[in-house]
Amino acid sequence: MNEESLFGRIAHGYNRIQDFVYRTIQPDSDAEGTKCTVFFDAVIMLLIGASVAIVFAVTFDLPPGVMDVLKKTEMAIVFVFTGEYFLRLWTANRRYKPKGDASLFSRIVVSRLRYMVSVMAIVDLLAILPSYLPYLLPEGMLGIRALRLIRLLRIFKVTQHSRTLSAIADVIRDKAKDLLAVLFFMSLMVLFLSLLMYAAEHDTQPDKFENAISALWWAVETFTKSGTRGFYPVTTLGRIIGAVISVLGICLIAIPTGIISSGLVEHLKHRKTPSDDDDKKERPADEEDGARILEPEKNDSERRIADDT
Repeated sequence: MNEESLFGRIAHGYNRIQDFVYRTIQPDSDAEGTKCTVFFDAVIMLLIGASVAIVFAVTFDLPPGVMDVLKKTEMAIVFVFTGEYFLRLWTANRRYKPKGDASLFSRIVVSRLRYMVSVMAIVDLLAILPSYLPYLLPEGMLGIRALRLIRLLRIFKVTQHSRTLSAIADVIRDKAKDLLAVLFFMSLMVLFLSLLMYAAEHDTQPDKFENAISALWWAVETFTKSGTRGFYPVTTLGRIIGAVISVLGICLIAIPTGIISSGLVEHLKHRKTPSDDDDKKERPADEEDGARILEPEKNDSERRIADDT
């Protein structure tokens, strides 16, 4: 009994610590963060900003002493991110809870694997892995410097520590089909209009619109408002097509913005709805309880009046 009691206390303490760590580093997006969560998010976001600043700073010609300090500071930040990654991996069983009476293997291994293949877990891993590559791979290995640029993925870690950015990411994921449909339609229109532009302008400006690819490149530049090629259509039909492409460029910004805005409104309504429903459910219950309390008193008073009469 003593050994079982000791084991139970140890297991209870382990679960409490794991639960505290989970609620601190992986809070529910709809729940209010604790003071520890707010402090943790602020520290991580500060380290992310410092890390990204260091990635840019080391590209300058700085004194050796400053470079050494920056590299050591970056490694210290990487150690913190590594610890955060393993803490998230440790508490993944509370985020990805197995359904029903799952086996011990499912509770311990499957939940961790589900976390490891998630998008943000991959971003976390890619954000820290390049810093360890120089110690794991030969120094002269081709592409090692380019791989270290993946460190800039750390900036995407901000979405894990900002509720607003998390909400926007959720909306983009929910509205992905709508956004892809708009992008596909715009791409088809640009492709079609670029072919019309080639047909309209090739005879007049053969040196500018040499082929359909040249017209397509011009259409993309006009569509995205970059306008770096420095030539424009001179025929009436070409100018009409150019105007249509310019309007489509405005639609490329306006339509996805409207989709995301409406999605954010739906997201906020969905976040507020459960609490409103709970209030509506609680009020009738309170009124029914009050009616039940008052009803016996009314019956007793009626009986007294009947007895007196």
